[in-house]
Parts: sequence; structure tokens; C-alpha cells
Amino acid sequence: MAAQVAMNTTLSAATGGITVFILRYAITKKYDVGGLCNGILAGLVSITAGCGNMECGSAFATGLIGAFFYQGSSMLLQKLKIDDPVDAAPVHGFCGIWGVLACGFFDWGKGFDHYHGWSGFGCMPVSTTDSTCQTGIGGSAIGAQFILIIMVILWSGSLSAIIFLILKLTGTLRISEEVEQVGMDSHHHSPAKVGSGPPW
Repeated sequence: MAAQVAMNTTLSAATGGITVFILRYAITKKYDVGGLCNGILAGLVSITAGCGNMECGSAFATGLIGAFFYQGSSMLLQKLKIDDPVDAAPVHGFCGIWGVLACGFFDWGKGFDHYHGWSGFGCMPVSTTDSTCQTGIGGSAIGAQFILIIMVILWSGSLSAIIFLILKLTGTLRISEEVEQVGMDSHHHSPAKVGSGPPW
């Protein structure tokens, strides 16, 4: 199982990176190393949920489709003028959602009604005492993936909203307009300021 997970993870990451690199070159006619790196991350995030319950061809497909999810969502955020300079939402949010769905779609069971899920190389048993394989659960398995996605969004969204509200109420959510104009890097790491503050 460890070897299967390692192979799937490597295949998906490599496929995601190369695909985004090619897509970016096709769109911009420039080599984008940052896009290559984020494509690798997109492949890794996409395969995380299903790395232990799909075969290698499906891992390749997961990374390939994940690259399109990443590139499409990155372009969408730019179109909507949402500031995400490191593409964290496309990589972890959109590709994370795709990865959870891929885990259900590409499970290596015998068709869509026979799932391995968390059981590794074996099928999902009926119960802890009955080792007979569950069948006819295709709809339930995919439905569970959608429910998981909704619950993760609700959980992380609620906690994030609370934290950001506290930061906003305490006046620490945004930087000052002066720093915003100069830029965080220049303001905090300007050569003129070297040696003028604490060593950290």
C-alpha cells in the first residue's frame, strides 16, 4: 500500500505540474516556473484523498484534471478581481474539492457499485462482523463525497469568518494605506532599514 500511495502521489504531482506548465505556455507564450510549481501542488492536493484507493492510471487522470481545475480557477479569480497572489484558493480549495470527488469517481472497485474506500486493497465490508463486500452503493459513495465537501466548507468557513471578524474589529485585518502603497516587502525588508531594528 505504501508503494501504491507513493507511485500515485508522484504520478499525479508530475502530471499536474507538466500540464499547467504547458497550459500557461499555450496561454501566455512564456515559460512560467511558478505555474509549474503550483501545478505540482495542484496534482498533490488532487491525489491526497484518493492516493490509497485508486490505480496508477486513475492517479494520472486525477492530476491531469486537477491541473485544469487549478488553471481555470486561477483565471476565474483574476477575472473576478479577487486578490490571491500565491493561488492558495485554486490549489487547496478548488483542487481539494476535485480530489475528494476523484476519490469516489476513481475508486478501484469493480464498477460504480463496489467500493474499496478506506479498506485499501480489500472491498468495503458490510460490517465489522460480516466481511461480505458492500454492493449497490455507487450513489451513496459519491453522495458521501459531496457531503464531506459541504461540511469542510462550512467548518473552515465558519472558523475563518470568526477569526477574520475578530481581526477586523481589533483593526489588525488590514495594513495601513502607507504600507499598502509601498508594499509589504519594501516596507519590512528595505535595505535602508537593515540594522535599524531588532535582529529578527
